[in-house]
Amino acid sequence: MTGELVKAKEYLKIGQRVEFYVEADETRYASRIEDMTEDTLEVAMPMTRQGVPIIPKDHEKLYGVAVGDHCRFRFFTVYQGKGYKDGRIPVWYVDRPSEMERFQNREFVRVKVNLKATVSLVDEDGTIHDSETVPVVDLSGSGICLAFPHAVEPETKAVLELNGIPGVGIIDVMCRIARCSPVERSDESIVYHVGAAFLHLPRSTVNKLVRYLFSVQRANIAKGFKE
Repeated sequence: MTGELVKAKEYLKIGQRVEFYVEADETRYASRIEDMTEDTLEVAMPMTRQGVPIIPKDHEKLYGVAVGDHCRFRFFTVYQGKGYKDGRIPVWYVDRPSEMERFQNREFVRVKVNLKATVSLVDEDGTIHDSETVPVVDLSGSGICLAFPHAVEPETKAVLELNGIPGVGIIDVMCRIARCSPVERSDESIVYHVGAAFLHLPRSTVNKLVRYLFSVQRANIAKGFKE
């Protein structure tokens, strides 16, 4: 099930392959779990292709992916230091996550959020139309769904600005319209749900965005339990 939050302790195992993105780095670094305690993961120190060790800053936030049998698990952690396992294997010490998000392949879960976006559609000849402010239906690390009062042709390009997201700042990115579907509202009026894919969103911004969406999911689940 894409987007399901699971308990990390039930799925993390010694020897499991993991991948990390350092906060402001576009590169994906391969690693594996060497050992773990109740609070800490001991993972093989990632290296560049040239064999240079990757050393994050103390307490730097990391975006990680653990590889399962038929899916992957996305999580966030914090770098706490480096050392050696058995006196010979260089390792990172990172916080052991309590929760992870299960997802299939490389999909990003869509999360409903109460935000608005400013959008300017772009014609094939490069003409930029006047901006429109429209509600956000849902948001993911790779795209967005918007509620337009009119239809938008798929494959249209759009300039999108999104702000007000805690810990992310302003997102100003070019998008490609992927789909447009009419939706009838309770008052029988029609609104168009327009799905758009982000083009060339920096990995550091994706990491922050996914971290925010992860926190929204957690809050929604907690709210559901209380209700």
